[in-house]
Amino acid sequence: MACAPVVIAFSVALLLSCTKQPEVENFKQIQLQWNAADDAAEQSESKDNCVIEITSKIMRHPVVLKSKLVEISYEVKYTLGENGVLAFDARCSDNRFADLDECSWQATCGGGSGSVVKFHNER
Repeated sequence: MACAPVVIAFSVALLLSCTKQPEVENFKQIQLQWNAADDAAEQSESKDNCVIEITSKIMRHPVVLKSKLVEISYEVKYTLGENGVLAFDARCSDNRFADLDECSWQATCGGGSGSVVKFHNER
């Protein structure tokens, strides 16, 4: 019966190694604080879909994935323009990182077209 604890320990170790989840490479924790310029922007019919679409693009953007920052927090201001197009302007919440490529971007969305996101090095 001396072998039973070893077999149990081995079985537990094997199960634990199988249940480990693979790490996601280059995962960045992203926080976005959305601030409408006025009620028209806040009430825009396309706002919710645009926020989801832009968030997805930001999280997958090469500039963000290559960032040395582990967490990036953005202050995003948005306005409603002609033809129902929303314009978004974002800056990192922490001004110490203002010069980094990943800390400044603009996006447009709505008005019947897909969203476009451009970081400040792409202008």
